[in-house]
Amino acid sequence: MRGLVVMVALAVGLVASPGRASAPPPMMRALMDHMARGVRSAQVGDWVTYKLDGGGARVHYWRLAFVGQEKDRHGRDAMWLEIEIGTHPAMRAPLGQMKMLVALEGAGTQEPITRLIASAGYGKPQEYSPEALEHVLKEGRERPEGPPEAPPTPAERALPPPVIRSGREARLMTQAGSVTAVPVEVVLRSTVLKRMWMSREIPIMHLAKIEIPGIGQSMEVVEHGVDAQPRIRMPTPNEVPVRLEYADQAFGKLPWLQEEEPHP
Repeated sequence: MRGLVVMVALAVGLVASPGRASAPPPMMRALMDHMARGVRSAQVGDWVTYKLDGGGARVHYWRLAFVGQEKDRHGRDAMWLEIEIGTHPAMRAPLGQMKMLVALEGAGTQEPITRLIASAGYGKPQEYSPEALEHVLKEGRERPEGPPEAPPTPAERALPPPVIRSGREARLMTQAGSVTAVPVEVVLRSTVLKRMWMSREIPIMHLAKIEIPGIGQSMEVVEHGVDAQPRIRMPTPNEVPVRLEYADQAFGKLPWLQEEEPHP
């Protein structure tokens, strides 16, 4: 499902594009017009659950929720974001949990994440020390996304670049009900590589659905709301935080960072 995570990042970037100074491409105007008609800024209480279908029995659920707001250690307004992943939509016995304090804006030269609490399986949530958090964030920036790409073949060099196009606003039926959404496609010649539907009615990421037809993967909203309450326990002051010397070991146990087994 790593490709879906990349698509989420692309979706968030598309939503953020109206704030850029440059003029939008004509193919993105439908999406930007849709978002300009009342998109809701992230607020405490917003939550959304997605179903990630990797084909066959590879089905997981991913829940994001904003559960609190406070000043971070740099004096910036920040919100507590909880992320859970599991095999049940209600996150019964979740495979992993993560809670982070994220600056709303004005990160500047400072990292936007200033606190991180994480757990895997039945392990209790542990907070990362500032040094361990800095180490993990630095590694995330420097770690390559995958093996080095081979040089393109002559046939690949002859292919035109993929095109991003958006369709007209329409009603979309999802597992969370019917929403107004705009389809956005990544197309190579006549083949749709990736397709997503963006909706101002879905909180946090404004993402309703993603499909990658060629490999049969999808991610779709199944529930959302505005009444989220904290579900991840905050460590007590006397609990030992994750230190730098074993940050990699502890962070690497989270299920969404594990290498997937080959799918038969």
